[in-house]
Amino acid sequence: MFILKIDNNMKKSKLRGHQVVCSAFIEKDNKFLIVMCPRFKVRRVPWGRAEHWEKLEETLIREMGEETWIKFKNPKFIGFGQDQQYHIRGQRETSRLIMYYYVKTDKIANLDPDEAEDFKWVTINELKWIKNKEWALTDLFERNADFSLNIIK
Repeated sequence: MFILKIDNNMKKSKLRGHQVVCSAFIEKDNKFLIVMCPRFKVRRVPWGRAEHWEKLEETLIREMGEETWIKFKNPKFIGFGQDQQYHIRGQRETSRLIMYYYVKTDKIANLDPDEAEDFKWVTINELKWIKNKEWALTDLFERNADFSLNIIK
């Protein structure tokens, strides 16, 4: 028998199923792009939501083109992270499954201001220890304690 325990806070929010998101560790000159998300005020690597008709790699290529104006080829899957986001307007909580990929560029990113308040290029070690990062990114690092992108280059 399966029993679902819900606390009082969960009853108030309307929990939705997983939302699939594709995110990229974009490497340039041995550093990785991180942005400040204007809606949730957290640091993250660029991402976008998957459409029902898309393969995940197609989502990643489309979303990175929209967010950075760079077209990538051959993204490499590196892992996943999970988190929840609370949407104030909709009074609901969404569970997200973020699929992380690695891509490399020598181009300059032209970031959409609706998607990134500011940005910087950091090493993986700096990213692991940066404060105020998206929980799914923290989850990725916790699931993979020895996380390194050297194995996929």
